Amino acid sequence: MASAYRVAIIGGGYAGFELAKKLDGYVDVTLIEAREAFVHNVGAPRAMAQPDLIDRIIFPYDRLLQSGRILRARAEAVDTAGVSLADGGRVDADAVVVATGSGYAAPFKPQGDSTADFANQLRASAAQVAAAGQIVIVGAGAVGVELAGEIKAAHPAKRVALVSAQPQIFPMYRAELHARLTRQLSAIGIELYLGQSASGLARSDAPHEGEVVLGDGTVLQGLIVPAIGARVTQEPTHALPGAKPAANGQLAVDPWLRPSSLPGVFAIGDLAGTGEGMTVVSASRHAPWMAATLRKLAAGQALESLPAYQPWKVPPILIPLGAGKGTSVLPLGSRGMVVGDWLTTMIKGKDLFIPRYNKEFGR
Repeated sequence: MASAYRVAIIGGGYAGFELAKKLDGYVDVTLIEAREAFVHNVGAPRAMAQPDLIDRIIFPYDRLLQSGRILRARAEAVDTAGVSLADGGRVDADAVVVATGSGYAAPFKPQGDSTADFANQLRASAAQVAAAGQIVIVGAGAVGVELAGEIKAAHPAKRVALVSAQPQIFPMYRAELHARLTRQLSAIGIELYLGQSASGLARSDAPHEGEVVLGDGTVLQGLIVPAIGARVTQEPTHALPGAKPAANGQLAVDPWLRPSSLPGVFAIGDLAGTGEGMTVVSASRHAPWMAATLRKLAAGQALESLPAYQPWKVPPILIPLGAGKGTSVLPLGSRGMVVGDWLTTMIKGKDLFIPRYNKEFGR
């Protein structure tokens, strides 16, 4: 039987839905989410090359919770006693957890509240890829690198160029990750332009036909795919008293993941500036800790008496290049362990976690 302790969770992305699932049946949980379905955007790069995957990465919320409720609404403001909604409604709560995540260029994340629009945009981008002779990906973060590998795996005859202003792929990790990925990317025929700024982008929010001019004067033409980083969702938390946004939009948090001076408001996922980066694996560490903490608060324990959140020492990163290749860093040792094709495939590349989400969402 669920406790009378009320938890409102804003955002049903990776961190928010997992937290709601873990609290369901233990507390009175309300998940506030504007979309009707969860988008497994980790699968979007592969879906651009294999559009038959698109319907398999969208999961309706209707079977997620057994006891709690899912409220299709948009949060407008947060205070010490709950959440005010854009439609004038209100969710009263003893604790509020903000998991509003981040946005990204189309088609890798939804641009609005309609998952049907997301699916249509992803199908249109997949058609652009299928028709293009050359694809130029601007940005060599996880999305850009994975997309390059996925396109080559599905369309080995296409020319694919990967452009980055950074001379090293994933410079926050040990150089071995960069070395192995560049060898793999080159071996499958991807043209690498690292340490090269790209100018002349006609737009940075979606794929388009055009050209970019690199810092050394090289001109690349074809289907230009911007993959230039996530944008933290600022509403409704950046306006909270005492909130301190970093340059990347994340909010500084205290040892218990509180982003403001409001004692019962917490932040998890991409919003929380824990130093782990904006990744699904970070969210997968936040949600279990938050669930355990809230269950203890519901039992009457004081927050400051509970263990503080401990971030990954080396956040893992998993970079498949199609279903059978890739390189990853696992959180082993003082600097992480770099592993290759087999482990990357077994952990992520083979099925992109889709069977797990089928189970989580009752499909």
